[in-house]
Amino acid sequence: MRLMQIVLRETDRLGSLVNNFLTFARPSAGRTQAVDLTQALAEIITLFEKDSSVGQRIKIDFNALAEAPRIDIDPLQLHQVIWNLLLNSAEAIVQQGHISVTVQKMKNERILVEVADNGCGMDETTLDTIFNPFYTTKPNGTGLGLSIVYRILETYDCHVDVQSKPGVGSRFCLYFKPSQPPQ
Repeated sequence: MRLMQIVLRETDRLGSLVNNFLTFARPSAGRTQAVDLTQALAEIITLFEKDSSVGQRIKIDFNALAEAPRIDIDPLQLHQVIWNLLLNSAEAIVQQGHISVTVQKMKNERILVEVADNGCGMDETTLDTIFNPFYTTKPNGTGLGLSIVYRILETYDCHVDVQSKPGVGSRFCLYFKPSQPPQ
């Protein structure tokens, strides 16, 4: 029975690895639609707070604009991007910690989604390689999570900036184009 549990767990892990690799290798634009960013982020955060990696040890704050911005993206891909960033933040927090997700409208009309944590942070060497496929600092990581985030955002002409300091935490800034009203 124990052997069967191990086999099933490893099968799931390998299936996940193959799916991640395929997503990295050829992310498609998916089914692009105008997405209410505030509602989508609220749903992703609510689900993430129920995840076993979060438990009671991490507090997540969500601050959004009063006027909900809309962006053109596949909702499943948006979910994957935000989930990967939240998961990385949670894994960077050793004990108790804090993650904040903020939405702002920039002067250039781009929509900024910021995911920040007070985790272990990263040094310059790590920052230079985090979006490279198969680069990981985690013993059980595949090194595909952030490279998938980068590739998906690239598909939608979005930009990502990262700031981090060891012992202080990290901040990922995603810059989305707002949806264009139908003509």
